[in-house]
Amino acid sequence: MKRGKYVLTGIILVVISMIIMPQSVNATSRGEKSLGLRVGYVTRNESALAGLYFQYSFTDYFRLSPDIDYVFRHHNEDALDLNLNAHFPFRLGVSGRFSMYPLVGMNYTSWNLHTHDENSDDVTTRDSHLGLNIGGGMEYYITPTLKLNFEGKFQWTKRADTGVFLVGIGYVF
Repeated sequence: MKRGKYVLTGIILVVISMIIMPQSVNATSRGEKSLGLRVGYVTRNESALAGLYFQYSFTDYFRLSPDIDYVFRHHNEDALDLNLNAHFPFRLGVSGRFSMYPLVGMNYTSWNLHTHDENSDDVTTRDSHLGLNIGGGMEYYITPTLKLNFEGKFQWTKRADTGVFLVGIGYVF
């Protein structure tokens, strides 16, 4: 009985996805570039983040996205975060303005731990690591040259794993 429910649920999900998917599922065109600003939240120190991103589409289904982010100080920790992610975008809906993408990539994160010493005001210890990113995102093209995006990813690094959630706006050219 339970197995039948799972099969029926799976069939319904496939039918729904076929209805909402357009005939052409490419989200970007080859050579498309975008540059944008983003803000977000980091789970490691429960803090805000701000940064810049650039995206370049090599094909309709593959783009690279380098970005740089600064994690603001909270709980005596702040960080500089450099990422290089690969996105695999696909469009949803008939209008083609909405797309989703899985992402994988690598990061270099430098966390700073600020402590107070009796002899000085601020002692900083830096902990830098290379790591891996895995996650996904969504974007909505407001106009052909302006898009909003949301991205969530897990950064897997030695002693500094964290979740990152971002909202951004970008200029497409």
